[in-house]
Amino acid sequence: MSRSQNQLNTARRLLERYSFQEPFHLYLKHYFSVNRQHGSTDRRTLRDLCYAFFRIGHSWKELDIEERILCAYYLVHPEPLAFLQALRPHWPPPTSLDPLIRASDLGMSLSAESIFPHSHELSAGVDASAFALSHLTQPDLFIRIRPGAGDKVIQRLEDDQLSYRRIGNDSIALGNATSLETRFKIDEEVVVQDLSSQRVAEMFSLLPERSDWKVWDACAASGGKSMLLFDHLPNIELTCTDVRPAILNNLSKRLGRAQVPVVRIQSDDLTIKKDRSELGLFDLIVADVPCTGSGTWSRTPEQLSSFAITSIDAYQGRQRQILSNLIPSLAPGGFLLYLTCSVFEKENADPVAWLTEHHPIQLIQKNLYSGYTQRADTLFAALFQRSA
Repeated sequence: MSRSQNQLNTARRLLERYSFQEPFHLYLKHYFSVNRQHGSTDRRTLRDLCYAFFRIGHSWKELDIEERILCAYYLVHPEPLAFLQALRPHWPPPTSLDPLIRASDLGMSLSAESIFPHSHELSAGVDASAFALSHLTQPDLFIRIRPGAGDKVIQRLEDDQLSYRRIGNDSIALGNATSLETRFKIDEEVVVQDLSSQRVAEMFSLLPERSDWKVWDACAASGGKSMLLFDHLPNIELTCTDVRPAILNNLSKRLGRAQVPVVRIQSDDLTIKKDRSELGLFDLIVADVPCTGSGTWSRTPEQLSSFAITSIDAYQGRQRQILSNLIPSLAPGGFLLYLTCSVFEKENADPVAWLTEHHPIQLIQKNLYSGYTQRADTLFAALFQRSA
């Protein structure tokens, strides 16, 4: 049996045994740690085969799994590959980078709906076809240059002759395989942060000028938005909470490296209504709420196959609970920034309408950052102000 056929057989077994109980990259990491016979070339090929399979979503389910893997691999790789030539020598070389044309080269049809069959749930402003087809491509790796580090960062990129895209003053797009730790002081000089998450800083320009800000990063996760806040708002007094203690441990280390002062870091389940008066009142609360993460599925394409549409309602219920429990901690005239990495209307515009209807708060502006046009994530942001 040829090496290529062995690799295909292994990819098939990996996919058949995957239960979707953990992210696929963790599943693969565990498999490779146990099965050390795979060298770097095998690992790369297996990873590429499996992720290509996930990227086509629900397409071509009539095919057996090995044929489906091969068709997906052909679709998402723009150059001819020796692997495919070994197993399907009769297949024509690709004639276009357009995936619809590449599918037709195989005598097959491909639709956006078969990749992402939830277009009826999309937020207004999302191009259903462009968004669905974006899952066929791995997003870029984005870094944000921290204040004062721009010249050093650009010089290192030039010295190492790295291919990069500069977006505005602070954003850099790199290939996903780029090694950062050997080149930069992570969190001190650059922050690994998706482009759309970086663009949230545009909402800060809508805030009034003031000498200091008391801010609560309410669903802080690993701290990317906390650093963004610190780098853009003057004299920030920052509180960070998250429901996951392990995440907060990582956040504390990152903010320490970044030299971001924090008043308080603590675990808090914001779906629970309770007295939080000891925190005081805040001028700005940032709520990057739990959501389906559907705007990031091009990074985790296994979600295209495993997602249950009924979970949107469950997330929407949690989001309303969190928002209701945050409002009492917002100072009169204070601001609330609501964020999701979702493309679904029920997690974006619907909570905006619900919030303004049920609470003394008004919408200032809402934005959908359609990252799928820039090999980035898609993110929704809405800025509110509480009545004085």
